[in-house]
Parts: sequence; C-alpha cells; structure tokens
Amino acid sequence: MFQGNAGLKPKEGEITSRPWQWPINYRGQFFSGSQYRIYLLGNPVIWWANLVFILTFLVCFITNCIKIQRGHAESFSDGLKRKLVAGGWLFFGWVLHYVPFWAMGRVLYFHHYFPALLFSSMITGIIIDYLLEELPKFFGEQNAKVVYHTALGLILSATVYSFYLFAPLTYGMTGPSSHEANSTLYGLKWMDSWEF
Repeated sequence: MFQGNAGLKPKEGEITSRPWQWPINYRGQFFSGSQYRIYLLGNPVIWWANLVFILTFLVCFITNCIKIQRGHAESFSDGLKRKLVAGGWLFFGWVLHYVPFWAMGRVLYFHHYFPALLFSSMITGIIIDYLLEELPKFFGEQNAKVVYHTALGLILSATVYSFYLFAPLTYGMTGPSSHEANSTLYGLKWMDSWEF
C-alpha cells in the first residue's frame, strides 16, 4: 500500500501543489469547467489570519517558556496556562498533519492541507480569545466591555464579509472570468497564482 501511494502520479493537465503553497493559499484547484465553474480556494482572510496567529502563538509560547525558565511563572493566570497548553497541543496536531507532506514524493493536492487547517483555525480561536481578554485591560474598566464587543464585532464582520466575497468560488461561478471588468469577481484575484 505504501508503494502504491508513493507512486501516484498526476493526470495530464492536472494542477498539483506543494506543501509550501498550502498555508499561504498560493493556488486553488478547479473542480469543474462547465457552465458553473467551481474553484477550491481557501478564504484568504481566514487562511492568512491563521498564519499570523500561528506565529503569534509561537512568540507567546516561547516568551512564556523563557519566563518559566527564569522563575516568573507565578505571574501567569490559570486561564493563560490553559490556553498555552491547549495551543501547544493544537500546534503539535498542526505539525503532525502538515510536516509529513514535505517528505512525500507522491502527487499532492491543495486539499491535503485541510486537516492541518482545522488545527490552525483552533489555534487562531485560542489566540483571539486571549487577545480579546487582554485588550480591554489597556482601556480602563469603564471601556473594557465596549472594546471587547467592538473588537469581536470587527472580527466576526470581517469573517462574514470575506465569506460573502468569495462564496461564488465555492458555489459556482457563472459569467466572465475575474480578469474582466464586468465580472462579479473582478478585483478578488488577490494573487496572480489564483486561476479563477
């Protein structure tokens, strides 16, 4: 079974991808080319935010590990400790579901990243929760709830709006391609490597 899996080759004209392309949403994958064109592409706002928050988690985790080594562990709240431990396990899961693809010689596709994406999205949730709890502390007790709810509203609004913008890719595009000015997707081709 291992040899059969390792020997998989792409079909002629089929678009494949490499692991470095997946987290940055470098290229999607067409699923149809008829009247309704369906293009598998991750929501760029979500995917790029996940990358930023994975890096943010690593900085927080390493910083707090250094603090523990230097004996400053008493300054941690139980909530922060739980978030760091949960984030550590999720990061471990992300690594386990992403890194092995770098060693594979077989044909790889964009959808191979999806299990790792779930872990990176959960890390994003933990870091956003941590930041939303910490952010209001800088604005005083009176403004804490307003700042918390405003920040949460902005995050949710950006997520919903980005879904609205890119939904036609998933549910089927009709009409002209994105490079034509009268296309509903005109201006959404944020990377030259996207082929819709």
